[in-house]
Amino acid sequence: MEQTPSAEPEERGGDGAERPAAPAAARVQIEVSRTGGFAGLTRRWTVQPADDEAPRWLALIDRCPWDEISVDGKGVGAKPVPDGFVWRIRARGEGAEAHDVELPDAALTGAWRELVDAVRSWKAPARGDHRS
Repeated sequence: MEQTPSAEPEERGGDGAERPAAPAAARVQIEVSRTGGFAGLTRRWTVQPADDEAPRWLALIDRCPWDEISVDGKGVGAKPVPDGFVWRIRARGEGAEAHDVELPDAALTGAWRELVDAVRSWKAPARGDHRS
């Protein structure tokens, strides 16, 4: 019996059964979380754009002043306030340095605010849908 090649790459599991290969890692991924506030809740947003959108997102990441943040996540001139929000931003892109920072709400200005707002408003395309 002749096998027809599958449209998706496959790999064999430990039991020898064929399984679809794991999807490739996203070229760009940005995760934003906001904790704190009076209720102390955490909200999360994630962007994993298509390859054709990656340059826009990489530009947003590059505009942020990552080098102005010290090892302890401080250094932007704003301190957390009681019941205030704290933002955590994690960004990585193919071939680029991974970034991870926590900022108090008062420090979320300029390029930081632009990046966070873009992540929060991003909508993943529906499966099979292509953005233009």
